[in-house]
This record gives sequence, structure tokens and C-alpha cells, in this order.
Amino acid sequence: MRTGDSMSELVMVLGGAAAVFLLWSLVRPRVDPAGDLYALAVSDFGAAAGNGIQAADLHHWQALGRFDFAITDTERHQAVLHAALAELGPLCMATLHAPVEVGGRVEVRVGNHRVGFLFDGDASRFQRRLAYESRAGQTSQCGARIVTAVEGSRKTVSILLDLKPFRH
Repeated sequence: MRTGDSMSELVMVLGGAAAVFLLWSLVRPRVDPAGDLYALAVSDFGAAAGNGIQAADLHHWQALGRFDFAITDTERHQAVLHAALAELGPLCMATLHAPVEVGGRVEVRVGNHRVGFLFDGDASRFQRRLAYESRAGQTSQCGARIVTAVEGSRKTVSILLDLKPFRH
């Protein structure tokens, strides 16, 4: 075998690998993990949004009347929480979407508004509770209370869920 032939074969293999990589980079899904977190968007779940999930497909958590289960990211969702409060009032239903695998983020929506996520530890415990009840990844609903607080001259809005606290 001549050196020129083996060199041209190497160039062809490297060129083919580069072409495959370029094609892959063009067709792979692009996900910006932080870019979509705070959008006002209608999701593909949640009965209140009227977009595919039937009431029978939802798990409804028992009403406790406690409203002491806080969620994270409410600071970033102030505009959304104000809109939800104006649209729905202080007492409403929250829809929780949990991925099937434990460890993913559990999104909380009120009406058509994404209002935050469960804290990481609470999200894992929530998903394990769903799995224990043979409901892994099932969308569920619970009561929610949107509350306002005045801190100095600033008015903040937060949301509290009517869920039983999770054991650690």
C-alpha cells in the first residue's frame, strides 16, 4: 500500500466524521435549560389550561386547609404571580407536573401561569410519594393560596400549596 493511498483514506474518514458531526449538530434538539424556566407559557398538561389532560387523568391531593407548603423561584415569578392573582383570586388550584424519573424538577402552574417549582428536596420526595402510590410522573392538583406581603415599600407575591409536608 502506498503512503498517498493511506493518507487519502485517512482524509476521507476524517472528512466523513466531520460531515456526520456537522449533520448531528444541525439536527440535535437545542434546549436552553434556563431560557424557558420563567416564561409565561401554556404547557401541554394541566386541566385548567384545557389542553388535553382530562380531569380523570389528574390525581387530586386531599384538601387539608393548611396552605403552608412554599415553592421556590417566586422572586423570579413576581409578574406571573401578580397576573394569576388578578385573574384567579387568592384561592385557586395548582397543577403540579412531575417527570417520571425521580430527581427532575416539579413545575407548579396556576391556571395558564407557571409560578415556580418545588424545592429540589421536596421535588424528589414528591416524586417518590407519587411512585409509592403507583402514580409516577402523573400530573396532579392541589389547592393553592396566593398571598401578598409588604416588605418596606415593596409588595411581593408568593404562593403556598395545600400539601402535607414531606418526610425527610
